[in-house]
Amino acid sequence: MLLCQLERMVPAVLAGSCQVHLAAWQVPGTACQVSMSTIAQSYSPPKLLLCNKRNARLFLKRQFCDDNSTTVNQRIERLKSSHNILYPSGFKVTHAVSDILEKYANLYTGEVAVDTVAIGGMFSSIRSSGKKIKFIDMIGNGSKIQLKVHANKFSSTQDFLDQIDALTRGDRIGVVGKPCRTKSGELSIDCSQVELLSPCLRVMPQKIESGQKRLRRRYIDYLTNPDLRSTLVTRARIIKLFRQFFDELDFMEVETPILAHNVGGASAAPFITHHNEMKTNLYLRVAPELYLKQLVIAGFDRVYEIGKLFRNEGVDPSHNPEFTSCEFYMAFATYKDLMTLTNQLFSKLVNELNLEPKHEGTLIDFSSEYKRIEFLPSIEQAINRDLPPPSELNNNEDSIKLLTSLCKELNITIPPPVTVPRILDKLFSKLIEPELIQPTFVTKHPMLMSPLAKPDSENPHLAQRFELFATGLELCNAYTELNDPMIQRATLAQQAGLADPEAMIPDEDYCVALEYGLPPTAGWGCGIDRLTAILTNNSTIKETITFPLTKSH
Repeated sequence: MLLCQLERMVPAVLAGSCQVHLAAWQVPGTACQVSMSTIAQSYSPPKLLLCNKRNARLFLKRQFCDDNSTTVNQRIERLKSSHNILYPSGFKVTHAVSDILEKYANLYTGEVAVDTVAIGGMFSSIRSSGKKIKFIDMIGNGSKIQLKVHANKFSSTQDFLDQIDALTRGDRIGVVGKPCRTKSGELSIDCSQVELLSPCLRVMPQKIESGQKRLRRRYIDYLTNPDLRSTLVTRARIIKLFRQFFDELDFMEVETPILAHNVGGASAAPFITHHNEMKTNLYLRVAPELYLKQLVIAGFDRVYEIGKLFRNEGVDPSHNPEFTSCEFYMAFATYKDLMTLTNQLFSKLVNELNLEPKHEGTLIDFSSEYKRIEFLPSIEQAINRDLPPPSELNNNEDSIKLLTSLCKELNITIPPPVTVPRILDKLFSKLIEPELIQPTFVTKHPMLMSPLAKPDSENPHLAQRFELFATGLELCNAYTELNDPMIQRATLAQQAGLADPEAMIPDEDYCVALEYGLPPTAGWGCGIDRLTAILTNNSTIKETITFPLTKSH
């Protein structure tokens, strides 16, 4: 039996050239030792696991050569002497801790409720009041409550001491008792039963250190950092309110493919994977846009999707290769209609969730009407000179030379490949974005930067598009959708000629879909992680991602 368990755990490299610096593995909590050579001789490895001996060696080093193994064994032995069952199956709870705190908040000092309740949570700390009474702080789903444990509820004083003193920070316990208000005035549970449900075999830190270790052991971070836990709870409430907002406007939530033969809908480098059975490479989606618009073509006038996107780009405080977005598409609307909806949505978020986003001490006002500026005029104002008109801002040598010279004057570096869209984006991000602290709509981007947007009716070289910025960061991007298949083919072909790995890849299937008729439509996308960071006053989106990507061990 034990060998079968090990075969499921130990990578195939044990049967190969990996050297294990242990003669035998001491099974935690037992006197049993298993010879490593026995494991190696009896293990027949799957082919897949042989491909990664490095990871297997790291697994062995961490799993079987752990410096904490002695501490773990000692804790198990101590618990066995005081508890018959270390890992019981289930515990019937009657209330959440938060419900107890609310329901019995009006108990007066010294009063004991007639109700018997059962709750579960994590043992946090313990205090003694004489030899026969102990007070335990227990945390259940983020709420803390005091437990009053008296020796007279146990078979003997020694049994009381053995069982309660064996508990330590991090243990999961279940208790049965009556709510009461102690003499000191604290709402507590007068316990008649305390049961160990799952021991914490390692030392639970008061707070985990910063850096990669904190991100890798995220579960400890949540247990020891109430602010991080609060951010995760707020993130869930934001997503819930997003759904409520769109559902009330008669939008339908849908799901679109994450794996596809083509990639489109955003200017970003994709991740590529391989499908063995189909013998073909597939892309992880960078945006759901093209599929969502095909649903509008199919007759679904209002659709939205909340899901994961994957972009093979750098990691910084406002970017992560894997992130969550919300995109919606609304038939018979324009980008101006979506400005109004955006203002309403973010105002609703802040007001209903009682959020107070700030930037360097300044309160960010999401409830008032947002300021509006235009893309090119804002750059011209910042540099105090005119740029070429939009009709002349093509991706040709003259435009690149002029804009590159301007960047050199301003000490702005443009990493290759150097294209007009990249230069304009860099100029805006360096000169304008840091000044956009209060919510601001930026409108009328050059069409060269907006291949899926409809041209402006007054100037066909500008797009019917807006981006919303706040605290110097982009929050959402929206435009009136380009629904002319001929113009769409031309703009995508123009993108293909940019020699930019992040340029949009032409998708003929999507252009064919447009030939069946996309009604006038406006679309909108927002990164949930970045929005949550701004609304919860976090300086990096890593604090808003449940398990952010980390460097390998």
